[in-house]
Amino acid sequence: RYDCGSKLGYLKATLQFALKHPEVKDDFRAYLSSLEL
Repeated sequence: RYDCGSKLGYLKATLQFALKHPEVKDDFRAYLSSLEL
């Protein structure tokens, strides 16, 4: 459960959703891997 009332909580919830969603998870993981963090 995430606190979507805070900016960080909203970002965490959005990332978790994208990483679990069958239509976007593979492309999203590839995108995250391409970032230079």
